Amino acid sequence: MRVSVVVPARNEERFLPACLEALRRQTLGDFELIVVDSASSDRTGEIARAFGARVIRLEKPGVSRARQAGFEAAKGDVIASTDADTIVPPDWLERLTAPFSKPEVVGTYGDVVYGDEFKALAWSFNNGRRFFNLLGVGGLPGQNFAVRRSAFEAVNGFYTPKGNLVYGYPEHEDLWLGLKLRRLGRLVAVPKLCVLSSHRRFSSPKTVLYYFRGAPRVIRMLWWSAIGRL
Repeated sequence: MRVSVVVPARNEERFLPACLEALRRQTLGDFELIVVDSASSDRTGEIARAFGARVIRLEKPGVSRARQAGFEAAKGDVIASTDADTIVPPDWLERLTAPFSKPEVVGTYGDVVYGDEFKALAWSFNNGRRFFNLLGVGGLPGQNFAVRRSAFEAVNGFYTPKGNLVYGYPEHEDLWLGLKLRRLGRLVAVPKLCVLSSHRRFSSPKTVLYYFRGAPRVIRMLWWSAIGRL
């Protein structure tokens, strides 16, 4: 089973080195590493190449656009993804891809933590995701998931039924993909597989406001999934 890892990145010269260093320490050593440079104006692409990553340059920014481009370029039978401001444990890829030995598994995911000061928030996000997945309408966390490539292609990737990528911030492309994949097979939660992500997304009132503004979109997507409109 061939494995690819996709990391979307925009102006991530501060966080990207730690992310790629963690990926370089993986116990599963033979995998393709792709960094999608999403219209960066800093040294993101240069840093990625120094770590031996295959770099795809996009001139238009957007997380969903970058992740889609990386997944389309990936050669692996299984494609994993994390974010540039996230540090994964050494056994991340090995554990995340192990369930794909079962043909009914189309996706896997783990938990995300943001440091001690955001333990309660992480607990809410992670347990909420597991709860909705038990109900059959849950999605995937962008910092910690993997999908079977054939299933990704079968559901048209991160695209919506209208043929568009999911725009806005947060973009929710990970949630959208998970909802669609459930039609094809199982999404497996890997127990105690946590990644450490930057808490910068919660550091300003403006960013938090974006999350609240995105809530109606999330509710609408979950409802569409529940009634079979995806």
